[in-house]
Amino acid sequence: MAHLKQQFKDALSSIEPGHDKANAPEAHRLVRDVLEADAKLAEYGVSPVLIGSYKRNVSIKRVKDVDVFVRLPDVPSDVTSKDILDRFFTVLHAEFGTDSDGHRRTKRQDRSLQVSFPEYDLYVDAVPARPHWDGETWEIPQKGDVDTWVRTNPETLTSLSSEMNAAHDAYYVPTVKLLRQTRRSFLGLKKPGGFFIEVATYQAFASGLVSGNDQAEYYVSALEEVSKIIDGFVSYGVGVNDPTLSGHTISIRATGD
Repeated sequence: MAHLKQQFKDALSSIEPGHDKANAPEAHRLVRDVLEADAKLAEYGVSPVLIGSYKRNVSIKRVKDVDVFVRLPDVPSDVTSKDILDRFFTVLHAEFGTDSDGHRRTKRQDRSLQVSFPEYDLYVDAVPARPHWDGETWEIPQKGDVDTWVRTNPETLTSLSSEMNAAHDAYYVPTVKLLRQTRRSFLGLKKPGGFFIEVATYQAFASGLVSGNDQAEYYVSALEEVSKIIDGFVSYGVGVNDPTLSGHTISIRATGD
């Protein structure tokens, strides 16, 4: 097998986020500061933290959205997800208003508020979260239901990603990036998205079946194992494990095609 060391190095360089590395954290900071300054959210112990592919260093050019996980450890149990999303909209819209074309920069979504930053050509998604009863994980609004929350644990995925990268001589993160780019080359904006590929890659690495001595070997090894995971999902409905929640699988928006 040709190892193509320079070609893999060039490929990784070409998909690196670039100037987004400066713009994404600045947009995150602006949203975080507004939420932290609100008196009502302060009562709820508001504590935003950056999550998502950008935080885990697996994002590829271009970064179009940044995820802010807004922890509310002291929110009362009778406060619904609708109440929280309404508050987020009020606070964020008051600060960011409209863009130069008169469009609202703050857009309400099923489980988050999206704030546009035209000057950076990216969005920030602010996702409210309340503590789960176990005291270790969190709950975010369920899509399509104003009174239901769903369990999640995104910060742990950041830690697991770092640990997996260290365990494989820093080949895990660049392999995820290359597989995300492979998916994008074939599917573009179609589902499943990059997160599915990332979690499938983590599962492949966690199985112990991915290995190599350089980037070429890691890429080929991971591609083979992730292909098996995809085939298992498509052909037999075998779910992709959520590494942050034991016994859970991730939600995948994809058709058989």
